[in-house]
Amino acid sequence: MTKTLTADNPNLQAAAGRLRRIQWTWAALFLAMAVLTFAGGSGDGPLPGRAVLAAAWLAGAGLLAAAPQPALLALVTVAWALSLVFLLPGGAGALGSDPLGVILGGSPVEAWAAALVRVILALTAWNQFLFYRMLYGTAAATGLEASLPAIPEVVPNRTDALASWGRFCGLAGLLAAWAAIPLGDHPLASPALNLGWALAVFGIGLGVGAAFSPTTRRGAALTGIGAGAMAFLSALLVARVMPG
Repeated sequence: MTKTLTADNPNLQAAAGRLRRIQWTWAALFLAMAVLTFAGGSGDGPLPGRAVLAAAWLAGAGLLAAAPQPALLALVTVAWALSLVFLLPGGAGALGSDPLGVILGGSPVEAWAAALVRVILALTAWNQFLFYRMLYGTAAATGLEASLPAIPEVVPNRTDALASWGRFCGLAGLLAAWAAIPLGDHPLASPALNLGWALAVFGIGLGVGAAFSPTTRRGAALTGIGAGAMAFLSALLVARVMPG
């Protein structure tokens, strides 16, 4: 018979504590990215656009600091992975230059270093997500060895809400990216494009976190991933054709 652990198991409580500290660490890094993004120079894109991106990093920091949720580690993964777009010529031209470039510099070698840092951070967050999602409980998990003990829900499972928000962000991001097209060289074009990219990150990140966790809203999560991916690609394409 499979052994069932209790929620007050010392090892599970220790894991929940580590998850909390991990999320606080990521929140601090997101906060630093918000500051670096907003403090960029005049050559780093228009101020309204930078403010939108800074607000997105700040919102991510707030989510991570608010409550322990393993699914948010998937958002961290996606945020670092998709921020590689800042290293692309088209992305840098419309979204602003790489905030990490403020620290590492702008030479080709330093650009590769910034990319490597992002890849390492993304892989770290993904591995953390795959491990700590067990704190949602394993009752609905499949493919586990029968000899492994069943794990109860240790942290509140908010993945249904995250899936719904992921769908909303993905669809809203798609609309924002498309809205930048008719705006052309209007001052609002840059904020709209940055908003589309930021919402795409949240749509994909929250969608992935919910889809790969126990949830009853997997359809909404997958919609968020799909719409977010379309918003991300749309933002890249619009960035390449925007005037200036």
